[in-house]
Amino acid sequence: MEFNAEQQTALTSEARNLLVLAGAGTGKTRTIIGRARHLLATGVSPKRIVIVTFTRRAASEIRGRLIKAAGEDAATVVTGTFHNFCLRIMRSRQRWFGFTDLTVMDRDDQLQLMKLARGEIVGKDSSIAKAAQLVSFYSYARNTNQPPRKYLEKFAELDPPAVEIVLKIFAKYKERKLAGSYFDYDDILHRFAKVLHDSDEVRRKVAQQFDHVLVDEMQDTNPLQWLILESLAEYAHLFCVGDDAQSIYAFRGADFKNVHSFNSRLPNSETLKLEQNYRSTQPILDLANWLLEVSDLKYEKRLRAVRGAGDKPQLLDFENEYDEAEWIVGRIMKRHAEGARWDDHMVLCRSAYVARPVEGLLIERKIPYRFVGGIGLLQMAHVRDLLSVLRVAVNYRDELAWMRYLTLWPRIGEVTAAKMVCKIVSTSSSSEAASVLDEAVGKRTEIAEAVHLVARQQRAPSEAIQQLTQNLEPLFETRYENWESRSKDFRLLGKLAAKHQDVATFLETYTLDPMSASEASPSEGDDIVTLITVHSAKGTESKACYVVGVQPGNYPHTRSLDDAEAIEEERRVLYVALTRAEDELVLTRHFSRGPARVSWNAPVQTHYFLERLPKTLVDSKSLFGSLYDVSWDDDYIG
Repeated sequence: MEFNAEQQTALTSEARNLLVLAGAGTGKTRTIIGRARHLLATGVSPKRIVIVTFTRRAASEIRGRLIKAAGEDAATVVTGTFHNFCLRIMRSRQRWFGFTDLTVMDRDDQLQLMKLARGEIVGKDSSIAKAAQLVSFYSYARNTNQPPRKYLEKFAELDPPAVEIVLKIFAKYKERKLAGSYFDYDDILHRFAKVLHDSDEVRRKVAQQFDHVLVDEMQDTNPLQWLILESLAEYAHLFCVGDDAQSIYAFRGADFKNVHSFNSRLPNSETLKLEQNYRSTQPILDLANWLLEVSDLKYEKRLRAVRGAGDKPQLLDFENEYDEAEWIVGRIMKRHAEGARWDDHMVLCRSAYVARPVEGLLIERKIPYRFVGGIGLLQMAHVRDLLSVLRVAVNYRDELAWMRYLTLWPRIGEVTAAKMVCKIVSTSSSSEAASVLDEAVGKRTEIAEAVHLVARQQRAPSEAIQQLTQNLEPLFETRYENWESRSKDFRLLGKLAAKHQDVATFLETYTLDPMSASEASPSEGDDIVTLITVHSAKGTESKACYVVGVQPGNYPHTRSLDDAEAIEEERRVLYVALTRAEDELVLTRHFSRGPARVSWNAPVQTHYFLERLPKTLVDSKSLFGSLYDVSWDDDYIG
């Protein structure tokens, strides 16, 4: 592997704690891999190195590339997501973290358990927030490391009596989690961070296992993850790579200060920058650089294109979203007819709603495409039905999975299922639970046999899924009209499960980091257009990128206008969109909300990010009639 001077300085740095601000397309992943290879070459044991990421896919990519670059010894470098890393340590030292058994819940499980807790406290009272909103409140408070009461009083806009009721629901939710040996996503980070923070002995024993901790996407870390890194930094060196200009997940709890306050919060720390961009041409980067430079917040880096000059980005104005979509799809079809591949084109949207006109035309014109940001594979009903059997075979106390599985069967309603579940989960062992199940189902032995089948195949998850699919096929055929197409998802699950040593590990891996249907689709890698939301687009790139709906109200979004920090994050969302393009960047917008004069020579800048865009940075064109009078002065356009 060869590295430029900026990368070489970073990966060989001897700073105790190093933050590498890696701009878009500057080789962030390459630098992390280079750092790990450098450490191995200087004699650091691979078992003393840990690399934490935010997605299973990123961890898998880094692991594969590191083994290729440094040899098989690198296979023992600990590589995984924050959640997987924490859970791995906790499972190996359960006594330290205060549990003996657990089942990791996904978002849907969390929602169902919160519904039960809410119903127990308030019944059908519609004046109290619904379960989905309560889960969001609870999760955000945990990830930002705030007491739920403090968060509710500050952000939830609830009156004092409602706050007290919600806190009672949260208490009941925690009680039910404990009874079912459940951990939700937030419990994993929260329990790990809290124990490390509170116990000097555990913190020392955990942190001393590692000499170097490498962190990918540092800008996406939340306060809990910061506490974990801070604890590890007492004994290990931190090497954190990220881009402050791509911090766009505050709604998930990501804390921008973890990057901008890195040096002041950690002793013996330094910051380096990567500014040589290998993805885009310079005119594309000039537009992205300008967007950051006009911000009141100082990002203090300017991307330079290794590839040199190219075409200017285009800024096109349309009368409405349908004309906008018509032009984009027509342009893609024309390029394809001229020899370009479909997958040379990516259409980026601020939200799924904005994507609808383009998606409609792609379908109408029979253009192969995938929409990234859709429903997750493991969130599909038939897949969750199958997984419920795997779950009860692993943990007989899993009340939610039992309810889902038993109510699949004809003539077993919620009341009957609840009575059966109560008897099963009150047993003292899995073998006793199996006997109670056999007795409860009586002559309907096929119900129990599916569970016993998986229990016998605990060490062969792929085989368990294959046999379970055959076993339950008659049930699913009657339950789902389109069973033939749905059954393909089970074959895919079997392939994924083959990579894991047992059923429990398979469930845990994909619960912690669900794979979306588009990611898992066998058509991935085919020649297809990508339609994608900007929040899903980090890490992607394409030769030609079309950023749709870049008009006031979208950049920044209207809901952010009363919050300065939210406005600044909206700027970073647009920056992420612009920096996906390799050769061509087209920004489109429409003005379909009624007649208006849009003038871009206003003396006072508004919140619209392209308000004072210099004419030199883009080739602009208006592609609509005289209903709108769009004017600009000699220096700026809008």
